[in-house]
Amino acid sequence: MFSPAKWLLLSLLGVTTLSMATELDTLLVRFSQENQLSKKTIDENRGHLVLFTRERLENMHARTLDDVFKTIPVIYYHQNRYGLSDPLTSGAFEPYRSDKIRLYIDGVEITQGWIGSGVMLYGDMDINFVDHIEFYYATPSLDTTVEPAYLSIFLYSKDASRDSGTQMRLGVGTRGYNHQTLQYATQEKGRSYMINFSHTYNPQEKIDNGEDSPLSRDFERVQLFAYTKGESDSFHLQLLEKNMDTLGGLSYDATPIDSEARYRNLHLDYLFEPTSHWKGQLVYERLESRVSESDDHGLIYLSRYGEGNVSGTLKTSTLSGELTYAKLYGQHHISMGLKGRQKRLDALPSYGESEPSVTFTKEGTLSLFFQDQYSFTSNSLLSLGMEYSLVSRNGGFDNSNLWQMRLGYIQTQGEWSYKSYLYHTMFSVSPLSLYVSDSTEVCEPQHTIGFTQEIRYTQEDYWVRGMLLWMQDKNTHLNYTTNEKETSYFFLISDGAYQLSPEMSLTMQFYYARYNNIFELDSLDDYSGFLTLSHHLEDNVKLYEGLIWHQNSIDHQNYFDATLALSWELSDVCCVTLKGENLFDNAKETQFVRVNPETGEMLEPLSISNSDRRVTVEVEYQF
Repeated sequence: MFSPAKWLLLSLLGVTTLSMATELDTLLVRFSQENQLSKKTIDENRGHLVLFTRERLENMHARTLDDVFKTIPVIYYHQNRYGLSDPLTSGAFEPYRSDKIRLYIDGVEITQGWIGSGVMLYGDMDINFVDHIEFYYATPSLDTTVEPAYLSIFLYSKDASRDSGTQMRLGVGTRGYNHQTLQYATQEKGRSYMINFSHTYNPQEKIDNGEDSPLSRDFERVQLFAYTKGESDSFHLQLLEKNMDTLGGLSYDATPIDSEARYRNLHLDYLFEPTSHWKGQLVYERLESRVSESDDHGLIYLSRYGEGNVSGTLKTSTLSGELTYAKLYGQHHISMGLKGRQKRLDALPSYGESEPSVTFTKEGTLSLFFQDQYSFTSNSLLSLGMEYSLVSRNGGFDNSNLWQMRLGYIQTQGEWSYKSYLYHTMFSVSPLSLYVSDSTEVCEPQHTIGFTQEIRYTQEDYWVRGMLLWMQDKNTHLNYTTNEKETSYFFLISDGAYQLSPEMSLTMQFYYARYNNIFELDSLDDYSGFLTLSHHLEDNVKLYEGLIWHQNSIDHQNYFDATLALSWELSDVCCVTLKGENLFDNAKETQFVRVNPETGEMLEPLSISNSDRRVTVEVEYQF
């Protein structure tokens, strides 16, 4: 175990090499590409930031979160063998793997209960209601979440004062794709109101599995987002229903007879700030997953019961609460608080007479944290945070005691800014993984240590940045057959933006990643680049060009995902957009493991593209 004493020693050694950041408000001024709303939400102490402003999202014509997700470094967008958003999937026979990615909307986490991460359903959600998106790498600021994360995604909704009125967006595309969104926002008597409704029907390319009926991941989604906000409180309502074909589903050889699912997710939250120092929130979520799976052989996770079909509804619910206190004492910005979460398994589908009795139905997490952000000069900030969490479970599973410790340093000096973190994090095993394993011996937490550095240079018309991130996992939860070896990660990331002229802007990104002992591989090298060009052809015509490149040491194949979008502003209230995605039909693919259920021999894996080739025409109207 990586003891607190060793961690503290490394922290002290790390401080001598650091050169750090300012008071947060001063630091924000350094980044000229931020819009006013994003400046209000950015917390530089949350981690290493990849920011998508309102302007950048509009230039990209990003309509869903995966449009954005597939462009970020290191942890990019993937779907798993069940057709669900799962960026950390290995493609093997495993439960949901991306529970270490946390997703927030207006500062409130979306969890989807037993699964552990809102990315499962919200990873490809409609983002028409979103103003800007912040991706934070490294362990998060301890005042943001009940549970730790590799990556934290913050989406912030549009402001009713800026987007008042009604907006309608209609789109059609290849293979019968269509979507419709309707949004209304207003302000009355000091309160803001917004309601956003969207519908998407997305028939996707079929996947050849060697059978007469290829695999399908078609889906239809209905999504509702609404809020009311005052000066000291806010309330959110979110409803999402997704009916989908689930690719290979639970079939070992990806030849299911039936593989379908219907997901219904309800999210309610209330935030209140009774004083300038106290803040609280209450969150309730309920997920109903109706599944229908059948195969002529046993299904994954159920073969030990001799069953080849499962049908019915899995119901889970989550209740979260938080009470925090924050106040400035001299140069110390102190924050502390109590956070709690309870996840319940409320109902299970039926899969035959031999189904086992279920005893593991509840998991609770209670966390205490303390964080000090100390501005010891006008342009530097030192932060130190500690958190203790108790994870309790029923059904004979052991409880877990988790510690998080985090040391950060930020500094600005003229055009230069610098950031660094040293941290020790413990992750508990997700409830879904525990339930699937059906063993009380897999409760051991994952221990992660990490060290990161970032340096950035900013001028009026351009900025460039370099980031170095290193992590090591002990008892890693990412490997699906063994966690005895320590998994290590090394990332080198470079990105920047350049305003070539008032009409033309360029953004670029490149990273190299090295993984050791991950996904049953001794080592893995990963390379990626991202280049975009956005410019005005005329006053009312805009062109966007984007290219994503991937290569790794598994197959050394080059993948290119090209996007081209042309938009015409026909008037102040009407805009038409023509957009082509994955134009080369060569986007990054995920390899899905297959096994012959009769012989146990490995079959040729299936290659699933994470981005369909598609052309869409869209009309947007405001009134």
